[in-house]
Amino acid sequence: MRLSRPAKTLALTLAALAVAALAAGAWRFKRYVDEDPRLCATCHQASPEFALWMAGTHKSVACQRCHHAKAEQGVAMLGAFLLGKAPAGHGGVEIGSCAECHFSHDPRWPQVGGSRGHRIHYEQHRIACVRCHAASMHGFEPIAAKCAECHPGHAVRVQGMEGMHCFACHEFLGDAPGLRPTRRDCLRCHTAQGIHAPVKEHGPMAMVCSSCHRPHAPPGETLVSCTHCHDFAATRRAGLHANAAHARCVDCHPPHTWSAEPASCQRCHAHASSHANGKTCTACHAFAGAPRPPHPQEEGGP
Repeated sequence: MRLSRPAKTLALTLAALAVAALAAGAWRFKRYVDEDPRLCATCHQASPEFALWMAGTHKSVACQRCHHAKAEQGVAMLGAFLLGKAPAGHGGVEIGSCAECHFSHDPRWPQVGGSRGHRIHYEQHRIACVRCHAASMHGFEPIAAKCAECHPGHAVRVQGMEGMHCFACHEFLGDAPGLRPTRRDCLRCHTAQGIHAPVKEHGPMAMVCSSCHRPHAPPGETLVSCTHCHDFAATRRAGLHANAAHARCVDCHPPHTWSAEPASCQRCHAHASSHANGKTCTACHAFAGAPRPPHPQEEGGP
């Protein structure tokens, strides 16, 4: 039977509409599989993982953004779902999944690319994000116990600091070269707590705080002896440093400023001011000759 021209036009139109509807349906189905968390909810809605995701910081992020499935895995999941069976293992989190958002320069997500901690751990050593950020299912806040897995024996033993998170001193999100706390890091935190060490940002003794303070050292060794840097034997031969009454460094050199002032002398020599005539003690009483210690270590570093 030969179709008339209007019938052919109608048939072609219906065929085109059918193809378009099929394509639209396929696109919507693919989008549902690739982007819609309701697909995952069909099986996982009653699971604790789904509840944790709903209550977590990533609840606005579709499951598929992090849990990638290959095409064959998607087909297998669909077949299992239609047959009422549980699908095989699927939806693993790959190393680059987190970077797609957090290294993307997209202002919708916190950006960590180039930060001091992620630069060392992720970019240099290629440590998977979930190694630190998945201490619990869908819990992304890193805990100190995760640091200890790779850095054992680094507990803080200084009184008052024992319960602090590693990040309190090792600031991950800054832009300094490494993760060792800098002088500025220490001063920022202690000043915020009302602890005002008598030092300036660029003082006469501008070495890094860890030159003297070792919070990870065993008890009794967290404060480094002056002789760790200063040659004890040579200093004892330098002028009045040889006097046994001057053996304790901090009696004359107050911590953090280290400059021996007349007030330091007068604590033991109360009569000294009566004959100084405005001069400093060291103008007449020589302590010179003590060798300078090696140049202090650089701040930052890996």
